[in-house]
Amino acid sequence: MTTRLDIQSLPTTADLGFSGGRDNFRAFCRQVFRTKEPRFLRTPGDQLVVFRHADLMLFGTAPEVGNLPIGRMYPDRFREGASPERSPGWEIGEVIGSQVFTFNPPLHGPARRMLLNWLGPKQVGRMEDLARSVARHVVGKIGNGETIDLVSTVADAVVVGFWSRLLHLTEQEEAAIGRCAHEMTRLFHANRSQEDVAALGKAFAEYARLLDLAATRGLEKGDPAMLDIAARLKELDFPDDPDEVGLVPKSVGAVLAGNLVDGFHTAALAAANTFHALLENPEAMATVRGAPETLPRAIAEALRLEPPVLTLSRYVLRDFHFDGLVVPAGNTITMMWAAGNHDPSVFPDPERFDMSRPQAGLTTFGSGIHICPGRYAGVMLTRVMLEEFFAQGLDFRNTGTPAQWIPDHFMNQLRTLPIGISRPQ
Repeated sequence: MTTRLDIQSLPTTADLGFSGGRDNFRAFCRQVFRTKEPRFLRTPGDQLVVFRHADLMLFGTAPEVGNLPIGRMYPDRFREGASPERSPGWEIGEVIGSQVFTFNPPLHGPARRMLLNWLGPKQVGRMEDLARSVARHVVGKIGNGETIDLVSTVADAVVVGFWSRLLHLTEQEEAAIGRCAHEMTRLFHANRSQEDVAALGKAFAEYARLLDLAATRGLEKGDPAMLDIAARLKELDFPDDPDEVGLVPKSVGAVLAGNLVDGFHTAALAAANTFHALLENPEAMATVRGAPETLPRAIAEALRLEPPVLTLSRYVLRDFHFDGLVVPAGNTITMMWAAGNHDPSVFPDPERFDMSRPQAGLTTFGSGIHICPGRYAGVMLTRVMLEEFFAQGLDFRNTGTPAQWIPDHFMNQLRTLPIGISRPQ
């Protein structure tokens, strides 16, 4: 016999002190993992919260638990008789509706393969020279003795520059899409204001326009990646089903826009968070400087410690039975992936930077068939930035001015990371 999981009876994340943001998150993890109970939590809006590592793996690999469809995010847009007029913020929905994280079977599998054919490990390896060229240019402009904000001066600049060059954007278009990526931060505010929604609408509309332009330009130039996406897009012959399966992207530009939100925004967070973790752990910094081959392990551990994404939403497609419990279909679930990396039952002394830890079980990028397809690009960009700092002999250090993390946020995102730079004479 199974028992329906009584979500409303669970303590909330707020009861345990979590309202969003990195420092808030750290304190939450210290408290919630002191005991084995509660097993689950709920959001103040009564969504089930999964945060323990074993349960993240259980839910993350269950076929009954899929992605949150666009029709569940914007139910008023798709209800029968809905007004054709754009509601505030719908520009966001038009972009996100083409993102693989809103697709479920049968659309999800082939759409995901389309992305991995562009951003898989071998393909990203072939992009490394371009990334290195951009990083060399950005890092090379930093003067000896300067104090810089690593977030804007390096992480954002390299990530935006890389994607802009890959997608044949002009310098003016690169600057414009950089501004859009900056505004995307508002998307992850725990309590979005009307000002946030208005700014996001403008930013997403311009972002979508620029990536549609990039797709058209790439197809005209005969870019193999754009041509392949166009060919595979034609094979996604599924009826639109916003409430479960998702919406088939209508163009190559829509594919790019939907799936490069993380490329432009979250990849920069990963780079900045890695630099921060190494600055806070000088022994690890010394190790990677002396032995660059250890960088992959250092980045993995830095992103375990400071994962960019705190939570993502999932959706129960079919009644999910486990351990004598059932979560009924139709429930939205908050997957607190970052907490899995801080679960001491899997990662002892979780706030300690330890490059010798086994990497099995990391939840930095999620797990299962929904694991982030852009993770190879994000890690490669982070590694190339660090390698370029080392290649140019730059020493970077904390300035005494503390890093600022964005509070009340569903990303683990630095607002600023001041560092001092010294170049060899």
